[in-house]
Amino acid sequence: MISNTQRKKIMLHIAAFMIIMLYNYLNTFIPGSSHDIISFSYMGFVVVWYLSIKERVINDSMRRFFFIGALSLVLLFILRLARWNYFGMYEMPNELLRYMNYIPLILIPMVSLNSALMVGVYNHEKTRRLIAMLWIVGIGLCALVVTNTFHNFAFRIKDSNPDSFSYSYGPGYYIIVFFSLTSIISAFIILIHRCRLSTSRRLAFIPILTLVVGIALIAVYFVSGGAPKLFGSKLYNLQEVYIFLYIAFWESCIQIGLIPTNSDYGKVFEASGLDAYICDINDKTVYSTKNYTPHEGSDDYRVTEQDIRGGKVVWQDDISSVKEIRASLIEVTKELADENELLELEHEMSSRKEELESLRNLYDELYDSVNPEIRSLRKLLTDIRQNGSDELPLIRQAAVLGAFIKRRSNLSILAHNSNEIDMKELEYSLRESMYYLSLANVKCSVMMGGRGSVPAEVLIRMYEIFHAVSSELIGKKCNIMVNVSGPEKLSMKIMIDSLVGEDFTERLKDRFKEGLEVSYDKDEGITYIICR
Repeated sequence: MISNTQRKKIMLHIAAFMIIMLYNYLNTFIPGSSHDIISFSYMGFVVVWYLSIKERVINDSMRRFFFIGALSLVLLFILRLARWNYFGMYEMPNELLRYMNYIPLILIPMVSLNSALMVGVYNHEKTRRLIAMLWIVGIGLCALVVTNTFHNFAFRIKDSNPDSFSYSYGPGYYIIVFFSLTSIISAFIILIHRCRLSTSRRLAFIPILTLVVGIALIAVYFVSGGAPKLFGSKLYNLQEVYIFLYIAFWESCIQIGLIPTNSDYGKVFEASGLDAYICDINDKTVYSTKNYTPHEGSDDYRVTEQDIRGGKVVWQDDISSVKEIRASLIEVTKELADENELLELEHEMSSRKEELESLRNLYDELYDSVNPEIRSLRKLLTDIRQNGSDELPLIRQAAVLGAFIKRRSNLSILAHNSNEIDMKELEYSLRESMYYLSLANVKCSVMMGGRGSVPAEVLIRMYEIFHAVSSELIGKKCNIMVNVSGPEKLSMKIMIDSLVGEDFTERLKDRFKEGLEVSYDKDEGITYIICR
């Protein structure tokens, strides 16, 4: 529905156009009158119309095409002034201006088709390629007609004298006419096809009517052999028809809703339900919503401004409920702060309790892991106190047990903190145990083949196996060599230069059967115990 404001603007444009046409017709009967004012009036009319389009049409690409169309219309009248008032009496400029006159006549239909392709939902890539092709064809036709002097493909010049200029149409001219008519008709078909508003479809006869009238006026122009006359004065020229055809066609498409515009946004703003208003650069209110009530200076309202083109928009937000919520939040925050302090203390106590529980479990695990050795050490210490002079062998055994208890506990602490232990810890443990074994006539050596971290449980098992084997050999004069390799495939080979009973190796296999594979072998008086 066209609003009263829009209807008034349309009637003003129509009245202005009719006044210019009427003056153009009567100008012939005014002695000494000039046609320059008429041409400038038409150019001013086109500029005013384009400025209104610039404010209304939403799509940026369409606005650019409308600018090219308006510029082409203005160029029509500039060329007409140049030809008839300034350069038309010269042969070369006269001929060139005739050709250049067809540039806007080609561009106007082409940009109309470009504009139509921008309406509605479309494939951007395909549309971009199609518009590029149209511009290539349009520029090619412009070049064709401007360079007609060299090929006479569009016009066959018979006499180039400005006073007796005569010519006939060539194939290029009919190609231009076909391209122009096809473009404007295609533009309307595309607009109707892409329109999804039933109201626009019902009012499609309006742009159709303007299209038919415009094409009919052009047909009358060419059938009459030039501008038709009434009582010896020209009714219209071709330039006026192009203004009517282009502006009336696109304006009718805009008014029936085929082209999206921001018309009636003022009514939408008024009915939006906001508490706001829009003012111009002089702070004069232009639009205000129905719910707007001034609240400047009130603590319960927040006033916000935003600059826009030609003025600013001011809106108000009721923050009274927000202030109430904020006060409640402050009170709740204080309560939560006290509760958080209690929770932090509770969490700290809980963490401390868990830490103590973890340490207690660690100590229990340490005691369980070396409990047999502790009992044996206690028994040895008791025997040492009772045996008197025969205490040296017992002291050596006690030193070996003490070294194992110390190193085994250290490995358990490391395993408590990490699932993996560096192989160096196994080397340190083996060397300390071997030192005390050497005091008991058991000579030992170790070779470490590799560096890196290995599973803690496997490393501890290997140390326990070595201790079990060495404990069996205390007091015997023998040599033990240990070869450890890893860390990818961790294994330990114990070589003893004396035979060990099979019953011991079976007990060893049975004791460490979980987590490790223990094997036993003999060769030329040497016992091999391998675990991996």
